[in-house]
Amino acid sequence: MKNKHMRSTLIVGRIFAWLALSLIVSGCATTGTLSEEEMAAAALLEAEQTMEAGDAAARRGDFEQALVLYLKAVSAEETSERWFRIGAICTRLDRTNRAIQSYLRAIELDPMHAGAREAVGLEYLDLEDEDAARTHLTAALELEPDRWRAHNGLGVLADRRQDYAAAIEHYEAALATNAESPMLLNNMGYSRYLAGDLDQAARDFFRATELNADYAPAWGNLGLIYARRAWYTDALSILIRVRDLPVAYNDVGSIALRNGDVVEAEQLLSEAVRLSPTYYEVAHRNLELARARMGRQTGGTDPRISRVP
Repeated sequence: MKNKHMRSTLIVGRIFAWLALSLIVSGCATTGTLSEEEMAAAALLEAEQTMEAGDAAARRGDFEQALVLYLKAVSAEETSERWFRIGAICTRLDRTNRAIQSYLRAIELDPMHAGAREAVGLEYLDLEDEDAARTHLTAALELEPDRWRAHNGLGVLADRRQDYAAAIEHYEAALATNAESPMLLNNMGYSRYLAGDLDQAARDFFRATELNADYAPAWGNLGLIYARRAWYTDALSILIRVRDLPVAYNDVGSIALRNGDVVEAEQLLSEAVRLSPTYYEVAHRNLELARARMGRQTGGTDPRISRVP
């Protein structure tokens, strides 16, 4: 009986304690409402936390989730930086139109946002809208002269209009900021090649391979320059690093044909056909030209040196 009485007393005490706590909480709820300023501050804090969560998702490669979080944050408050990050994620997801719209909204909110200017300029460059690309890339450099991607983009535009001196100046400016970029060295070598400076182009390509021994565009371009110099064995040994065997033999053989070295061209192109007798039509056509001894007049199908946008 004593134990039963003590247990009943304990239960009643707990009930009164719960009722007291409920009254306290209820009182706080009715008298402690947030002001409009406090609610706005809380919403901004939540948006910042959402952006941070989006950044974390982007860092781990979950770009879809990052985009969802960024859009949620920008719906709470529009800022140029938030729209810029949305654009950057859309670029990563290859959603070009949405990326451009996001960058342009960032620029509308802040015309001095150099990152958005550069990014939308590069999108227009990919779309070959050269006027829009030039306008935004130039604006980005006026705001921040050290933006190497903008310099690279303007270098590509200069190459397209065959202003190789201007292109090289832009690549050199980009390299002053990003000296360890094999892509920039490759692009500068491309401009020198088109300008006819094969020696300096070869040095640029070789420097690019020193920075990154696996950088295929520079190896491929270096091999083609060696072929232009009629160093066919060396050219072939370089190209087989980055090309399938029949492609490498065809590329060197076609340049030999253009060089007028018909015997070497026939040997190289015959090997290309032997390695890929059914599918490699380009090698067949070049071989027919070589065998017809028309290399000096027709030239064959010349493999192109490559630049990276």
